[in-house]
Amino acid sequence: MAQRGWWVVFWLGLSTAVWAIPVGAQDQGQISVQRSATGGHRYSMEFRDAELKDVLRAIGQERRLNLVISDDVAGRLTLSFQEVTLSEALDAILKMGNLAKVQDGPITRIMKSPFADGEGQLMTRMLSIQFAVAKDLSESIKNLLSKKGSVTTDSRTNTLIIRDLPESIERMVQVVRQLDSKTPQVMIEARIVEANTNFTRELGVQWGGLRTTQSGNLLTTLHGGATKQNSTDTVAQALTGGIGLSGGPFAVNLPASVGPGHGGSLGITFGNLSDTLRLDLQLSALEDSGKGKILSTPRILTLDNKEAKISSGTEILVPTTTIVTAGASTGGGSAAGQTGVTTINAKLELSVTPHVTPNGEIVLHVVADKKDPDYSRAVLGIPPLTTRTAETDLLAKNGETVVIGGIYTKSEQVAESGVPLLSRIPILGWLFKTRATVESQNELLIFITPTIHQGL
Repeated sequence: MAQRGWWVVFWLGLSTAVWAIPVGAQDQGQISVQRSATGGHRYSMEFRDAELKDVLRAIGQERRLNLVISDDVAGRLTLSFQEVTLSEALDAILKMGNLAKVQDGPITRIMKSPFADGEGQLMTRMLSIQFAVAKDLSESIKNLLSKKGSVTTDSRTNTLIIRDLPESIERMVQVVRQLDSKTPQVMIEARIVEANTNFTRELGVQWGGLRTTQSGNLLTTLHGGATKQNSTDTVAQALTGGIGLSGGPFAVNLPASVGPGHGGSLGITFGNLSDTLRLDLQLSALEDSGKGKILSTPRILTLDNKEAKISSGTEILVPTTTIVTAGASTGGGSAAGQTGVTTINAKLELSVTPHVTPNGEIVLHVVADKKDPDYSRAVLGIPPLTTRTAETDLLAKNGETVVIGGIYTKSEQVAESGVPLLSRIPILGWLFKTRATVESQNELLIFITPTIHQGL
């Protein structure tokens, strides 16, 4: 038989280096490889009726693979590739020959695929997961399984158990190694600033008169806003209530809401020398202003893509009563009451879900909820809750502070009380009315500062 040889030629440039690989003894030939000295990434090759093992060995040496070829790999092939990568060429040859590739560390094993004849035994591989949760990873690789493959998890050791074809297992191992990486942590710091400004002003007036006349033995007392119950009464009862400095009641009693520590009044009494005429005038005024600021700073540390919550507050106990009626169907039953206690939460709560983007920015879903009891409007000792809530999605840089919400409210109230008609007289009308002005301003600002902390 004439000597035959098979050649494979790789080229990418003009400058070349030539080396040879001897073929099997029965072929008495060689395979020559021509490789670019500049180190290209795409190759062209020609095989004509070549031994399959020799072709795999030539490609393996070109890729610098530690290659082990099983004895059941046999056959000849003819191929012609133009400008392909060595990986593409190797995968195509393996698929054509129904071969399987298994990577064991630095060693690459090539063997006959167990499913080359439609049947075969599956391989089992156990992968210990270090940083991720094995159950979560199993959901990510299920689509990579073959029809007969399966994946289970062991939560105690955080291990993936994969049973499938060798080539399918190899693909899943590469995916798992990329997904099982250190997860960054994000520190979320929120500042909730609440500022309140209050202003109250009230003006009021009280005045009345008293005139005494002597007619025989009867003493008659007349004064503004007073009357007698009987003709024999010597003391008149004030209609409006209140006693002036002279001891007489007021005809107009519209004071401001003054008291100890709140506002003040100016009283003046006029009278004659014979003490038969008295006039009391008392002006009262109240002006009150105040400013307050409340700062809350919740902080929480969480993993990337994991929701975290932090809350602080007070549980307010609310008594409840349940009435249980027995024998209602007969019409003569009895009722019994059961008492209990329920709670309402007055608290500050921060809920956040961060996601670190590849460029180092942070996507945040934030829910800030602040509930405060308002005891000034309590009913039966149970206060209502003043609620402030902000929910948003935002993008922030590492360490950057952003304002996610602001609420500004302003309230103005003006109230007047007075004597009809007389209170409408210009200037003089102030003797017959009282006026109260109340202003309040509330401002709420919420600041968020996310900071990335790399996992340990």
